[in-house]
Amino acid sequence: MQLRQPMQLKQIYGRHLTFLAFACLICLLCVLQMRKTANAESSSDARIKGQPVLRYDPLSQTLKPLENKKVTTGKIYSHFSPEHKRYVWAYALGDGKWSYPLGPGTTELPDHFDLVTPPALTRALLEQRAGEWLARSRQEGSPILARLAADDHWELLEFRSVRSHYDLDSGCRWEWHGEQRIGVLHPHGRRWKYIEGRYRPDF
Repeated sequence: MQLRQPMQLKQIYGRHLTFLAFACLICLLCVLQMRKTANAESSSDARIKGQPVLRYDPLSQTLKPLENKKVTTGKIYSHFSPEHKRYVWAYALGDGKWSYPLGPGTTELPDHFDLVTPPALTRALLEQRAGEWLARSRQEGSPILARLAADDHWELLEFRSVRSHYDLDSGCRWEWHGEQRIGVLHPHGRRWKYIEGRYRPDF
């Protein structure tokens, strides 16, 4: 039986120590990365929780904060989106969840918003600001619509149109004709981009 020389044993022992040190370093880096990710997620969650949901006040034409417990499912609000890192408009789905974010050019019915003003005052303000168009739209049977501008504020649409959505996430568009929602397509697909006040095909 051949015995290993002391020098050989020292070399083998040294290689084992090097391997163990390298393995420990890898484990330490993994733990640090996991802690970094967890801290980032925790910080992101805290930031989101610190951002109030906002609703529109037609009287002052500003956005007012709303308690989360008072958010009404099926109504439109402005909420902070971690994906877009800013406030976006969307439908409340309940349990803190939101629909796809509404992009510029979207047109919506005023009744779909949870407004600060009570219904009677909202109607009076609408009569005041869209008097002539409101009377004409009633005669024509056209709905009163608000359109989301590129600077993220809503403006009264004073011509005939249809309710429509532009999804910021997917780039898809839909229009409502009666109760039917129909996707808006172009020859190359269904994705769109909004440039200088117009929708253009996104290839």
